[in-house]
Amino acid sequence: MSVHAFVDESQRLRYMICASVISPTDLQAARRELRSLLLPRQGRLHFVNESAQRRRFLLDAMSELPVRNRLYTSAEKEPIARQRAMDALLVDLLDLGGQRLVIECREASQDKRERHLIATAVRRGAAPADLAYDHLRARNEPMLWVSDAVAWSYGAGTKWRPRAELLIDHVIDVDKCR
Repeated sequence: MSVHAFVDESQRLRYMICASVISPTDLQAARRELRSLLLPRQGRLHFVNESAQRRRFLLDAMSELPVRNRLYTSAEKEPIARQRAMDALLVDLLDLGGQRLVIECREASQDKRERHLIATAVRRGAAPADLAYDHLRARNEPMLWVSDAVAWSYGAGTKWRPRAELLIDHVIDVDKCR
């Protein structure tokens, strides 16, 4: 089985990235469903901008999608935390049959560092040999909305974490993986 993973980050008390993992056969239907959740004139879902009522609605809708979410957390500061989290995700993609990795675009220099990190991991056998990867803007890839929602909700703590946990298969503390 092969999977695609879509990654976004959140920074609260801990740094975290969320990888939303889905089978390529389920991808188009999931994107269609996510686009149907947009309000008029809304170009993308971004949890920081949503009301509490809408967040509850969106998390409930996302819980119906055939998506597994994996959260990678670290107490370190970026960029160390991000590199550790990405390293752990890449190794997991070996086990999951990772075929494609999409990361939300940030700044050009950060994206360039990540492309180098991923290429290095592929060369040393710490990531799938045929892994395709790209950086995309969230407005262009609805699956990034899921990882944004899960990471934001988990990081928001007491009120939102229990809702996020319903969508999360694994939480990996990458500081303990070293």
